[in-house]
Amino acid sequence: MGGTSKNILLTGGTGFLGSNILARLLSEGCHVAAIKRSGSDTWRIKDWLTHSNLSLYDIDQVDPRIIFEKNQIDLIVHTATEYGRGDTQISKTLEANLILPIRLIELGIECGVTCFLNTDSFFNKKGNSHASLLNYSLSKKSLLLWFEHLSKKIRVINIMLEHVYGPYDSQSKFVEYLIQQIAVERVPRIALSPGNQKRDFVYVEDVVDAYMCLMQYGLGNEFSCKEFQVGSGASVQVRDFVEVIRKVAGSKTVLGYGDIPYGKNETMDSAAEILLLTGLGWAPKTTIEMGVSCILKTYGEQGNDS
Repeated sequence: MGGTSKNILLTGGTGFLGSNILARLLSEGCHVAAIKRSGSDTWRIKDWLTHSNLSLYDIDQVDPRIIFEKNQIDLIVHTATEYGRGDTQISKTLEANLILPIRLIELGIECGVTCFLNTDSFFNKKGNSHASLLNYSLSKKSLLLWFEHLSKKIRVINIMLEHVYGPYDSQSKFVEYLIQQIAVERVPRIALSPGNQKRDFVYVEDVVDAYMCLMQYGLGNEFSCKEFQVGSGASVQVRDFVEVIRKVAGSKTVLGYGDIPYGKNETMDSAAEILLLTGLGWAPKTTIEMGVSCILKTYGEQGNDS
């Protein structure tokens, strides 16, 4: 991050995005206090578990105040997220998306933390509605209201992500599901919606670059609360993205467009407004073809014609 090493408190460090941010922070000499749950799988960060600059804390077993007392935290990065899918209890969603970040901000204010970075999603853009993620959206929107109040005492940056993808994401995520079905398992046919909806697909390394840029901004500039959208800045049809996966993989999987209907209240077009972020010197570097190729190379599946 430039200059002297920083002390970062990171939530969600064992998750897809958080693990990539954790690796970057440690590789750049930062000290990281990472919060996880005692039952969290640490496979994504196995190569960093013994790093001298990493301290892991189980939030369900440790009073978060102790984390602040043992580490002179400069900045908090909150990536932990509970989407509230299926029959997940509302209270569990609120704990991860609302109660935990507010508790960390309160402690951060007490301990002189400079800035809090929050991770949000294009799901919560004005006008968007995702019936299947209502509890998630409500919890995140409630947090934004609290930011307006708490940012009087600590700088707050809300990061609104578009469709992030990359290696080793959860297989419940759309892109990882496509990769596994089309490029790894090479199923005969995959059921898809008509695929005319448009998404802004942004590769995870570009997103990590954005977080690093915003951490630097948050530590070095005076403001109260700001929001930045992170994506490529352009949307593409989902069917075009799927075609890239099949082409790069050399797969013969039949793409069953229209086999399933669009989701309820489906957002038909979403792209990030990245002007504020590019104004800070950040820019996406990874095309869709490059991103898909990187994933398939990581998995050892690139160009294996079935």
